Amino acid sequence: MKNASRDFSEFERDAKHRSSNLMKQVMKSGSGKKSAPSRESGMEDGICVLCGGELPGVPAKKDLAIAFARRIRQAFGMEPHHSVACRQCLPACLQKRAAFESEMRLSRIFALVLFAAVLAGGVYFGSFTVWTFLPAILGSAIILLLPYGKYFPEFPSA
Repeated sequence: MKNASRDFSEFERDAKHRSSNLMKQVMKSGSGKKSAPSRESGMEDGICVLCGGELPGVPAKKDLAIAFARRIRQAFGMEPHHSVACRQCLPACLQKRAAFESEMRLSRIFALVLFAAVLAGGVYFGSFTVWTFLPAILGSAIILLLPYGKYFPEFPSA
């Protein structure tokens, strides 16, 4: 047991050392400062979601997926990122968002069709019970969550 606690304390000490070195590097690069709005209207400093550069850009609209990702990052002790789309990447970002929204529309239709088919099948074969709802809801939920694998945040087009 003493060996395990000694190994854990060494691990903890190494982790603190690595995180302090990382913080020193971040402070040297100047990215540890709170991002302030740029001179241009609607532009803010942040990390571009497409090219990954720290540039001024249009901020992403905050929605449920972004809030969830930020909570996960916070739970793991990671530094939060301010997501923006730089001027060069904004047209591509708008196209990717449009593709995501199109895929979401299709998944809603497929989920509705699956839900109706499972319930209609239960009624047609005379075995309609409350337990028929469970696979219908579970299958529909899975179909609705699939497009979030290709999620892209929304940006104002102006």
